[in-house]
Amino acid sequence: MISTRVYVEHPDLALAHAIRSLPEAEISVVSDVGTDPRHSVYYFRIEAADFDAVESTLEADHTVAEFSPVIERAGERTYRIEYSDDAKLITPQISERGGLTLESRSYLNGWLLQLQLEDHDALYDLDEYAREEGLRFDVLEITQNDELEDRSEFGLTPSQTEALVAAYRHGYYDEPRESSVEELADLLEVSRTAVSGRLRRGSAELIEEFLVDESRD
Repeated sequence: MISTRVYVEHPDLALAHAIRSLPEAEISVVSDVGTDPRHSVYYFRIEAADFDAVESTLEADHTVAEFSPVIERAGERTYRIEYSDDAKLITPQISERGGLTLESRSYLNGWLLQLQLEDHDALYDLDEYAREEGLRFDVLEITQNDELEDRSEFGLTPSQTEALVAAYRHGYYDEPRESSVEELADLLEVSRTAVSGRLRRGSAELIEEFLVDESRD
């Protein structure tokens, strides 16, 4: 397992307009409240000096469909917010890769996320997803929770090994190919980007391990 802090930015990320328009406000996701399974509904804690300005900004935010205050304290309100169809979300991608979002809070023009992920492959997959979607995705800190990442004797992570073996067994390397990246993604229950990245990194690891003669460099 690894813990990492990442900064994510995009004009269509949830509440991105509000974050940019309210630089003095602090916005964070209330992580211990469940979501509405029928809608993209989340709860946010907002600390600000002027809540009239906050609510005017939320009304103008194209990523917000509806909002309503739930709890109010001095200088702080908790809002129930339903996303619009325009909102771009990265947390479902984190969950899809077996990760946990431990903390989400506004930072600069985007979100600062504290994540717990199964391995470095999951982080690479998220980075590739962000690149494909045009998101800024900066890794600020990584902590290895285990003493040593669980790798095989060939230097592969378990997810790389699983992807390579599945590709071999299902004819991905045959000529002509008997399976596609999309079919492997369905088989492994991960995204196409994840499979593609694991095959590429796993192949590179094997080439470096067995075919590259460092003495010739």
